[in-house]
Amino acid sequence: MLAHTLAQQGFNTDSGDSIEAARLYVDADSIDADSYDIICVNQELKDGPGEEFVSYCNRHESLKDTPILFLTENRELKAEELEVRVDSVIHELNEHQIEDQIVHFIDLHLDPVFSEGRILFIEDDEVVVADILAQLKEAGYQVTHFRTAEEASAEFDAVTVYGSHAEAYDLVITRLKLKGTMSGDELVSLVRSYEDGRGFIPIIVITDIDSDERRIALYQAGVNDFLQKPILHEELLIRINNLITNKRLLDKVHDIRRELFALATIDNLTGCHNRHSLMEFSDKFISTARRHEYPISLLVIDLDHFKAVNDNHGHAVGDIVLEKTGALLTESFREGDLVSRYGGEEFVVLMTHCDAENASKKAEEIRLAIENLKPNGLDITTSIGVTCLEVGAEGDFEAMFHAGDKGVYTAKEGGRNRVVYVAID
Repeated sequence: MLAHTLAQQGFNTDSGDSIEAARLYVDADSIDADSYDIICVNQELKDGPGEEFVSYCNRHESLKDTPILFLTENRELKAEELEVRVDSVIHELNEHQIEDQIVHFIDLHLDPVFSEGRILFIEDDEVVVADILAQLKEAGYQVTHFRTAEEASAEFDAVTVYGSHAEAYDLVITRLKLKGTMSGDELVSLVRSYEDGRGFIPIIVITDIDSDERRIALYQAGVNDFLQKPILHEELLIRINNLITNKRLLDKVHDIRRELFALATIDNLTGCHNRHSLMEFSDKFISTARRHEYPISLLVIDLDHFKAVNDNHGHAVGDIVLEKTGALLTESFREGDLVSRYGGEEFVVLMTHCDAENASKKAEEIRLAIENLKPNGLDITTSIGVTCLEVGAEGDFEAMFHAGDKGVYTAKEGGRNRVVYVAID
């Protein structure tokens, strides 16, 4: 069961049922003990207690820092009660609970997401600065230190990434009373004012305030935790680790959500939105345009003679043509426009704040760009139908698509490689 669980997490395993067998693995000349990422030891082994092998690992030069997982039927046993160093105790409950505990252990001890962190530190007391910086760097954190809130504010504003991005900050530690015109309170308010992921970064405040009302007010302002002076080293690291670990866990959840969203809405081949995404968001695009009274235009882009590409050059080449066309379209439109692959060789683009004249100009630019694209050395052209829902006009996405599709049909009837505008009926 252990081997199966670890294999699902991407690990190869060596296993034995005795201390002797385990020692042979770590001592064998053919095995580099440094290659072991984790050691799982049962409390009871065939030839003695598991603690004996753990003790051997603790003394082994290549294994002394390797995370150790201790399995036991004793549900009351805790890691700190053992006389040997283990990183976690797993109680043998049932298979699913054991698997969950192992995965959690791997995340915390082996996933680099949880063994590092970037901290923005604001403090002007030189003694406190020296003490805390030494502790944080020794613990492996990357720390950027400023003495004023103004400097920290400029830095935080400049680092526009957030979440699990490698350059994103994971924690802010600030003193309330700082030199300069900006206080720690104001810095907290500024951080919380960001509408992107930066606004949710955990914040620890260093303070000597013991007023309940003041602490409650700071909690309401968005502070996550406090460090009372004098600062205990162990408490500092525990609080930091807890906040960064929770933040990183949430980052992973958000990453998974984004991946699932992309799988549901993005066409894998072209990188454009898929047909489902177009149908999901088109009505919202149109209703927003009506509410804010701006025109919205639609392009239907159909590659000419695409069946001949597949027939003469194969579907692999056809896929290259679609991939390159999708990349071109994605790069050619604004972030607020919706570029989608409707199906086969047909693409649909919804353009906000775009009237009929500008839509026709954009369509002509796209026609020329595709003609000059030459994907895989092939001459590819396109027929484009254009329509626009002007301010105050009636119509929905179905009506817009019908008009755009009619434009494509007319363009193909007229010789292909051209743009045709069709008004909505």
